[in-house]
Amino acid sequence: MFIFSYWFSRLVAADPGRKRFKTASKATISVITAVVIMLIVLKAAGSSQITAAILSGVIGLMGILVVNDETTKAKKVTTVLVAISSAVSLGIGSFLSQYGQAENIFLVLLVFLSFYLQKFGIRYFSLSMVAFMSFYFASILHVTFSQLPWLLAGVIVGACCAFIYNFVIFKDRPANVLRSSMKSFHIQVNLVLDLIIELIQKKQIEPAQIKQYNRNIKKLAEYARVASEELGNTDPHDIWPGVTAEQMRLYVFDTVMLLQTYSPAIRKLSELKAFNHFDIQQVLLKLVESIREAEVLNENPTHSLTDAAQHLQELRQKLSELEPQDERYKDWLYLIRRIETISNHVIDEAYELQQAIVKQEKQPQKEAEEKEDDESKKEEKGLKPSTKKSIQAVITAVATLVFGSFLSPSHQYWALLAGYLVLLGTETIGSTFVKAVQRSVGTLLGAAVGFVVASYVSPGILEVTLLFICVFMAFYFFPITYSFMSFWITMMLAFMYDMLLGGISESLLLARVLDTVVGVGIGLAVSALVFPKKTRDKITDTSVEYVVALKEFVHTYLHRFTNQYAFANLADKGMELEKKLKQLHVDSDPIIKGFVGRSRLQQFLTVFTAINYYAKHLVASSTRNEAFYKEAEFHGVVKEVEEKVASNFTQLEKALRGERGTYVYTLEDVRQKIEQSLDYFDTSVQSRNLQHLQLLHNIYYVWKINQSVVHLAKELGAEEISNED
Repeated sequence: MFIFSYWFSRLVAADPGRKRFKTASKATISVITAVVIMLIVLKAAGSSQITAAILSGVIGLMGILVVNDETTKAKKVTTVLVAISSAVSLGIGSFLSQYGQAENIFLVLLVFLSFYLQKFGIRYFSLSMVAFMSFYFASILHVTFSQLPWLLAGVIVGACCAFIYNFVIFKDRPANVLRSSMKSFHIQVNLVLDLIIELIQKKQIEPAQIKQYNRNIKKLAEYARVASEELGNTDPHDIWPGVTAEQMRLYVFDTVMLLQTYSPAIRKLSELKAFNHFDIQQVLLKLVESIREAEVLNENPTHSLTDAAQHLQELRQKLSELEPQDERYKDWLYLIRRIETISNHVIDEAYELQQAIVKQEKQPQKEAEEKEDDESKKEEKGLKPSTKKSIQAVITAVATLVFGSFLSPSHQYWALLAGYLVLLGTETIGSTFVKAVQRSVGTLLGAAVGFVVASYVSPGILEVTLLFICVFMAFYFFPITYSFMSFWITMMLAFMYDMLLGGISESLLLARVLDTVVGVGIGLAVSALVFPKKTRDKITDTSVEYVVALKEFVHTYLHRFTNQYAFANLADKGMELEKKLKQLHVDSDPIIKGFVGRSRLQQFLTVFTAINYYAKHLVASSTRNEAFYKEAEFHGVVKEVEEKVASNFTQLEKALRGERGTYVYTLEDVRQKIEQSLDYFDTSVQSRNLQHLQLLHNIYYVWKINQSVVHLAKELGAEEISNED
């Protein structure tokens, strides 16, 4: 029963905000409606031009998928322009079809524009993409002027369907997306808490359980990022009156930190036989269960956080009863304290949210200080990335047209489309290679399965139904893996060819697969030879971006201790670091999946992941609200640490870029000086000692971050020096 409940919850939470489902549903229904309407119109008019119905479906699909402007008003304008772009492209295509190579030249021009115009905004890319696909459609079907009126009617119908489904029936409701995202987040939180309860109850933890836990933690981090992004689009006060985006982000962040802290702590406690102490085990179980049952965003919760707070107090009481000097307890008491500290943060944040909802008073939002982005003002030397990419696309287009005309004279544009798509959205040779492999494998499997299924299914309602299912599945899985999308798209084409051609042959599908392999191969070769962007160069750029963001993050954290009025939205900055780390993993993926140099890169990624973990603990600091130290001597210490750590970040940036002569400070002498200056036995300075202990606690993870930075820099050739040097 537990397994069924687990997988049901996993299915419900798998699509945070139900974005993929909504997009795939809109696209599928828009295609169906556009095709059906055009078929009805064509039948009523006595026309047999089924290509108009197919084009109508294509525009209905693209009107959903390629319109990605920032505002609803801009999206509406782009949707109208999509119809105009398609109509103009069809008109030019029908005109040029009688002039031999002229249509190939125009097709290459459209390929160039679709990449080059991206630098002016997403709308220009969308219009160029639609123009390219419309001209591509006109070229492969050899559209003539006599067919043009019905095709234009299909464009209008498709654009109208896309408009209606995008802005009337399935119009954007950011509040619903945020609510659904938080629901997915809480479902995943409860799944992880269930696993934690199971770990606490087990006398011996199995490796399989740890793997399952880690997989769920990764999912939770992804859901947290989605929820954080939605908080940037929607004011949570509109859904939960009284709640601010800052409160919600901090709650989400603390919850993820809690669950990431639980796993290693509980594993270590289990190894140290801490759960043989029955009282500790039972109190921890009660604490976790009460956190799981708490309904944080419910105005009238049936389970309040009071129980969680009471069990937390019980845990503190048990801790006070255990003597740290006792050999039986000294090795694991600190782990319990770590769990107690972060649990306290989560309960406090959850309680603040509940109280805000009950009071329903809108809190003023704090605004972070805006800094000028100097990087954006720097002019890039040489050709811009969009220009380089467009030149790559043109060379690929010309080469695929030449090879395509030899391979498949009747389908010479298949190779062009494959080469075009494999370059789209890729920045490096490695990412292009991964996409090329995914598309080739997806196309091969899709062609094989599509051929088998189409041979057993007669043209009719069932085959049409399967075709639309393929459309839905392709765009539902697209954000997850490109190979899945290629698989379903190829299956869809198999069904479409079967219906249009009255049957499908092995030679046709073999030609489709061969053209795809040739197209992606040419695209990959061009990306490797023309303005190549090495994967390692991209990894370096992303690593430097992460270090720059981390430098600002640590500066913001430490600055609060010497500036009484400093504001630090560390939760937001922590989420930004999380995104940059994720991008670093994405950029590294082509090498990690390969063989050459992946071991060293994996070590670097491990260190960056550890740094990110330590940075999260800075957000979870127990003094996040009141951190200012009045003692002047503490100011000097903090400023010295801040300056040296900032210098280390700068040196690491240089080392990552391959500069020589870099150096880093270990700061061990500064740390020893701070720790040794604490006088435990002088009761006359008890207040000062308390602040001193608090300072040691607050900068502990700064030391950990600095140690990791020093390690990375030394691996890259930096010299290690002490503070005195």
